[in-house]
Amino acid sequence: MDSKLLEIPRDQWTILRDVYAGDRTNLTGYDLIEYFLNWTPSSSDETINIYTTDIEFADHGRYILIHSVAQKAYVYLNTVKGSLEELQSALCTLNLQTWHLICGYDERLKPVVEYYWSARGQPCKLVHQETLVYHLPKSTIKKFPQTDTPQFQCRKLEPVDSRVVDRHWPYRSAESLLLITGLIRNNISAGFFETGTLHGWCLRSPHGSLSNLHVLAAYRRSGVGSKIIRYMAELIEAKGSEVLATVVPENEKSRKMFEKLGFEVINKLYWSAVPETLKQANE
Repeated sequence: MDSKLLEIPRDQWTILRDVYAGDRTNLTGYDLIEYFLNWTPSSSDETINIYTTDIEFADHGRYILIHSVAQKAYVYLNTVKGSLEELQSALCTLNLQTWHLICGYDERLKPVVEYYWSARGQPCKLVHQETLVYHLPKSTIKKFPQTDTPQFQCRKLEPVDSRVVDRHWPYRSAESLLLITGLIRNNISAGFFETGTLHGWCLRSPHGSLSNLHVLAAYRRSGVGSKIIRYMAELIEAKGSEVLATVVPENEKSRKMFEKLGFEVINKLYWSAVPETLKQANE
């Protein structure tokens, strides 16, 4: 099936967002689009485009969002009605040439990604990187303990903190500092500070899930991670959003920590990295 793409103007993004208002635990729904509605670029190398298949997107919610950062692209997609064939044809129509990551799609959309992978003729095997989606029910969210002192405190991160966060990120790359700076500037975040020095942190991804949780070695096993998460939970709940986290199944330590705090598994999501298109030999 052929599919022509229609770009959704920014002043109509709220219409698409509201299609997903009924389920705030959907990580490629309301909060994702809301994030980019309020987003400001960290540099001229960042762009956001949202595409759909026809003018009826207010009914079916079909979209593909592309967040381009320098030489990489982060792709989000979803639909609430209609055939998945239209979504997969739209994805193929994009013809992205750079490295890109298809982010946070659920089990239902795996065939769309598989079709796209096959249509591109990728020589390597497709890997659906699985993550568990944890949700913290509002009834279990407790107020962050008032344990701050002049020496120890949790507070929102500032863009100046992005270099420390980036330095400790396992997926650090040439573009990751720009990405992390954007997350800190555009979303909720929290850091644990001792006398002004950062020792632990957590960001919130464009999806709305907790991400980049990290505590420096000297402060582990002291409850710092839990304090940061509880602080984040308060901030997120105050915005009217759901508190969500994504964890790879093999990360037993993180899973136990979230479960101890009252988080429950509600879904699985997948990520797939798509290599840069190989140039033809005669180019």
